[in-house]
Amino acid sequence: MKIGILGCGNWGSVFGIMQHLNGHDVRIWEYDKERAQRVRSTRSNEPFLIGHTIPDNIQIHWEIENVVKHVDLLVFAIPSQVLRSVVQKLKKIDLDKSYYLSLTKGIEIGTLSRPSEIIEELAAAKDNLYVLSGPCIANEIIRKEPTAVVLVGADPKGTTLLQQELSTEYFRIYQSDDVIGVELGAATKNIIAIACGIIDSLGFGYNAKGALITRAIVEIQRFGTMLGARSRTFWGLSGFGDLVTTAFSEESRNHILGTKIGAGKNLTQAASEMVMVAEGAPTAKAVRELSIRYGVEMPICEAVYNILYKNETPREAIGNLMSRPLKNE
Repeated sequence: MKIGILGCGNWGSVFGIMQHLNGHDVRIWEYDKERAQRVRSTRSNEPFLIGHTIPDNIQIHWEIENVVKHVDLLVFAIPSQVLRSVVQKLKKIDLDKSYYLSLTKGIEIGTLSRPSEIIEELAAAKDNLYVLSGPCIANEIIRKEPTAVVLVGADPKGTTLLQQELSTEYFRIYQSDDVIGVELGAATKNIIAIACGIIDSLGFGYNAKGALITRAIVEIQRFGTMLGARSRTFWGLSGFGDLVTTAFSEESRNHILGTKIGAGKNLTQAASEMVMVAEGAPTAKAVRELSIRYGVEMPICEAVYNILYKNETPREAIGNLMSRPLKNE
């Protein structure tokens, strides 16, 4: 397949390298011309990708038309809060009737839209849009460590085709048909990963983390089903699987953000020390708005929101969680 990837960050470049090694023709868009020229000439994508280079056969472009035209598959590997601006660029281009694949995990602040809802504004993507999610720590994938993910889309034939084309010996793809659940699981687990980073930084043990993850999946499930997802989706790869991964991985950007918050930094300070975007921070805002709109109780996500945006200290937030009225599990 001819694959165009929008986004030359950590995950975009790793996904591109993996699919290049999988036999596909890959080109990647980097919006910053100067950086694109540097990556193209040096084949280094530091600081996003350290210790690995981008193969010479992968094309790097700063002009978006060179990546999105005449491809079989167009991949979105862009932070959720800037996805709409890229879609607006694409609306001015006569796009081919290709497959469209979202790797983006998050919920847009303001509109409260999921990534697929934003991409669907492109006429060419309406009936050809798919979402891939699950445990995807990019640095592990570039090392060819095994993982499994889930692919979901409206057309079962397209899902099967992409499943076969994109799977590798270390990247196993399962199918689903619950777009809402897959995207909400991917988004909300990032908030919980921040919470896990916080409790790790505070020096708490496995009791605390086990309790946090267990109660978190309950509130994520409650939230998702209220918004139209299937309950069982949240016990799958895009829900529980991705949550456990980001809860424990020290290479997870959301977990890293949480450890900085737990060490006493505020959100602005912590984010300024990071190269990559921690999607859980803006998603915490969006999820809070949605939980209020739909009347869903989400105490852990609310606690993370209060820490990030209401200057509540982590220990105050934990104290408030632990002093909630006692009830049945």
